[in-house]
Amino acid sequence: MDVQYPSRFENAVLAREAGGGEPARVELVVPTITSPGEPLRLHVAVVDGRGYPSMAFDGEIVVEGAAEPVAIPFEAGRPAVAVFDGVTLDADGLHRLACRLGGKVFHSNPTCCSTDEAEPVYWGDPHVHTVLSDCVVRSCRSLNFCYVAAKWLAGLDWVAPADHVSNGRCTRGKWMDQAAASDAFNEPGVLATLPAYEASLKGGRGGDHNVYMLRWPDIYVDEYDDGSARTLCEKLADALAPGGYFVVPHHTTRTGKHGEVPDAIYPGPDLMPAIEIHSRWGTGEYRGNPRPLHKVHPGPSYVVDLLDRGLMLGFVGGTDTHTTFPARDDRPTPDHLDRLPGLTAVRAPRLTREDVFAAIAGRNCYAASGERIYLDADVAGAAPGTRLDWRDAARPRPIGVSAAARGDIDAIEIARNGRTVARHEPGRWHGRMDFTDDEPLAGLWLDSPHLGRFVYYHVRVTCASGAQAWSSPVWLIG
Repeated sequence: MDVQYPSRFENAVLAREAGGGEPARVELVVPTITSPGEPLRLHVAVVDGRGYPSMAFDGEIVVEGAAEPVAIPFEAGRPAVAVFDGVTLDADGLHRLACRLGGKVFHSNPTCCSTDEAEPVYWGDPHVHTVLSDCVVRSCRSLNFCYVAAKWLAGLDWVAPADHVSNGRCTRGKWMDQAAASDAFNEPGVLATLPAYEASLKGGRGGDHNVYMLRWPDIYVDEYDDGSARTLCEKLADALAPGGYFVVPHHTTRTGKHGEVPDAIYPGPDLMPAIEIHSRWGTGEYRGNPRPLHKVHPGPSYVVDLLDRGLMLGFVGGTDTHTTFPARDDRPTPDHLDRLPGLTAVRAPRLTREDVFAAIAGRNCYAASGERIYLDADVAGAAPGTRLDWRDAARPRPIGVSAAARGDIDAIEIARNGRTVARHEPGRWHGRMDFTDDEPLAGLWLDSPHLGRFVYYHVRVTCASGAQAWSSPVWLIG
């Protein structure tokens, strides 16, 4: 039996910074894309009522739903987290694994098992803060904890601590520490670490942005005092190679930090390929959505507002956690950080820093909140995040969506130009939706100096638990 447990160092980090008590639930994580008969990796975490790894659990967790049941033993006095390599599924289709604890059943995230050679999906949190941010320090944890928790507790494939640098919150020493830890924890095929930091910009100049990089430059670039999203990218060009960085705006609707990204400061689709549509601050998809930020800017700074102007933005989700718990809820934080945690799924050929970076840069990604939701969609054969030439305005557009979640799905919705045009209510943990939009595009075209005439589509999935997923858009260019 190939069961792996944290090392002595990793155990010490978990026990010191999040040692849990009596077991309350079990969290099971499996890959989103699998193949029949091919061994897969199963993450198991027995956690207490706060979501901390139990130090009191002594016994076995038996996981069922695979070709053979798997028993994972744990020992009291150590964090109850483990990885099992070798679980197999023997049939095509959507699957969930399950286990019992205290008379309750706990399911894994769904996996799509297929003989087709589908590109893997890798899950990560691109927006974690540690004590190095000097922001809500009493709640934050160490940089070591971020990486160890991402790997063992959250079962993530990749993670990006994005600590603050603006307003004097970073030093060369902190910067060097972040770079060293990122490279030390980077383990291709196990946990990819993405170099990142948060650069704050003033309202009307782009708001807060995360900078993502392929390597760590000698020192960060900060444009808070006088800069904008455009000047930030221009100065990054002096420190990094072309194609080696991009920026992602987040919580663009926040009062005082609004990120309207006017055309004068828009750096273009290659340097700003995505937007954070959800974090623990809330959802910024459109004004009036059911889970908005608590204090919102009145201007046109929602995701749909930016898309309507022709900004080609894929979707990512992150926690923006100030408790350093990747992809998770955690102990009380300021009341404006009380939404579900966000995650990002990338489709990439391999689990490496370079491939995760390239997937987000190419908008080959989707966002989720609360849990790992399987989402597969296409618009007239085009994958999310891509553009499609569409000269015949009368030609119908077939759209297909498949989705699955840990719990029941309330709705699968297709949005055109940000407005819902079709809705399906599966009422169970998985569903399929096929819709043909045959309304002529002649009266629907939007116009932009960036794209010309265009129409865009994206998909939204909402679960009974409140968890959601959003596909990156598909742009039809007229």
